[in-house]
Amino acid sequence: MTDGESAVSTSGDAVDPIPDLRQRSFFQRWWEGFSIIFASKTAMVGLFLVLFWIFVAIFAPFLTPYTPLEQDWKSPNIGPSAEHPLGTDELGRDLWSRLIYGARVVLVVLPISEDLWIPGGTAIWGVIVALVVGTALGLISGYYGGWIDEITMRLLDAMMAVPIILLYLIIMAALGASAINVVIAMTIVGTPGIARLVRSLTLDIRTREYIRAAETRGENPWHIMFIEILPNARGPIIVDAMLRVGYAIFAMGTLGFLGLGIPPPSPDWGSMVAKGREFILAGSPWAALWPSVAIATLVVGLNLLADGLREESMRYQ
Repeated sequence: MTDGESAVSTSGDAVDPIPDLRQRSFFQRWWEGFSIIFASKTAMVGLFLVLFWIFVAIFAPFLTPYTPLEQDWKSPNIGPSAEHPLGTDELGRDLWSRLIYGARVVLVVLPISEDLWIPGGTAIWGVIVALVVGTALGLISGYYGGWIDEITMRLLDAMMAVPIILLYLIIMAALGASAINVVIAMTIVGTPGIARLVRSLTLDIRTREYIRAAETRGENPWHIMFIEILPNARGPIIVDAMLRVGYAIFAMGTLGFLGLGIPPPSPDWGSMVAKGREFILAGSPWAALWPSVAIATLVVGLNLLADGLREESMRYQ
């Protein structure tokens, strides 16, 4: 074959020199997107911290011989020991056990334990529901514009005008303390910010040529919003969602500390800090120290992961 000839197969059919990207498997496309994490040291540190807590939450029954409610009346408020690696609380409950089962309350959608049937993954569920509602509102508002946009955004602006902690307190005081009500509160608080982000992305993307082409083909507006616009806005939305999980964990800790989160005897980290602080001056800081460290490391890990992803993704724009 000479340089001036086109590349042809033995059958005479033209060979496309550019492979069809759609022929890549789902796992190949997923791995290419996920590999961005490995290019950032910041993201890797954050990923390690997050995976640590996910791991201990999933395998909690295999990492401790105690349940989060099991009491040792002979050993209340003791420091770290061979029998209790992180010490015990005022009721003699093992702090390591309560800490890792408490990670289920935050991150993993699993029952807390056999003797405590509370649905886990409260922070995750709160962010997911807020993400669904906020994304839908942002897409509709940004794509249609006009009076729909004005009414939706003004209502969301009114919600955002209320300080976040105060809004949480009002909602939880009205609904009462429970895991489901915490999810509802997170949804109400998180929806306005997500909707505003998605709206701004939609306003930009809807001016692109491929959106005009889809409209010219006569595609349904819902198809354009959820098939054409949303996939092209997923990067900033994913990064924002990771940050919001961190905010949700911090909010759960705050509500638990104030007694408005998931009620006892759940191993909620915030309520553990609130109860443990009563014994700090008595020389037993462990019950307040370890859940505080857990909240800090998990929130920092999520923030580092989100920051690393954002920095790396901006390099390829």
